[in-house]
Amino acid sequence: MELLFNELSVISPSSDKYAANAKMKLFSEAVAAARKKGFRNIRSHYDSNQIELARGYSMYNWLTSKEVPEAYRNNLYGMLVLPFISDEDEEIESEFIQANYFFEDKSNGIAKTECLGLASAYLYETISIGLQSNNAWKKNNLTISIEANDNKEIETVKNIYSQSCLGVPTISDFVEQLGNLELKESSLAPDDKKFHLADHHGTKELQDLWDKLKRNPYIIEARSTNWGGNRFIRKFEKNGVLEIVLVDSERKYALWVQSTGTNLRETKAIAAMLDEKFS
Repeated sequence: MELLFNELSVISPSSDKYAANAKMKLFSEAVAAARKKGFRNIRSHYDSNQIELARGYSMYNWLTSKEVPEAYRNNLYGMLVLPFISDEDEEIESEFIQANYFFEDKSNGIAKTECLGLASAYLYETISIGLQSNNAWKKNNLTISIEANDNKEIETVKNIYSQSCLGVPTISDFVEQLGNLELKESSLAPDDKKFHLADHHGTKELQDLWDKLKRNPYIIEARSTNWGGNRFIRKFEKNGVLEIVLVDSERKYALWVQSTGTNLRETKAIAAMLDEKFS
């Protein structure tokens, strides 16, 4: 499991490195508590050199400072990874590009601002983590707005800022859900699952593939779709839809497949299962 670093929590640097160290101590303790729950990385848009904690004092300076107890620094070694959206997650990147994501908290002096980390936490359906630099970040639920094509949606992102957050029910229940992925099986028998095959070349290849896929308990239905792509799993979505490509065929025929996935994590798990077995 991965956390997403809220880069907005460091847009206002501390007055000096001592104030920054105090915030980083709390941040380190939160990271330590998250690691015990199974979080292995913190995805970030910036590396430790670029995260400014105070004027002329970066997170890298903190990580290498002998003035900071080693135990606190060790909690963060190897945790920060870039980029904030993995290069392998083209579906997440595509969804991110199709909209604009903002955070705003006027009561705490934060104007409407693009939020990369919070957006990624929302898209990955995981938790954000940040420094206690503003009361805006001392909340377990952060509200973001998603704007695309003149439409605006309001969504909530789970957030931690201290070690005690991992014991708060809204967070602990969410983490338990992340750690225990339970996929729902389809109640349909393999031969009762719907399959529509368009009348074009590649019907035999696609029919052969469907005859295998339909036996998977997490597959509901499928239909042929436009060809293209160089990966077996061309795309997967949070609504359980996958697009599968016969990459070894000359025309690279493809199937639109509905799975039982109800969110991105479930659909991704089903996609990985199919990819391992059939690609």
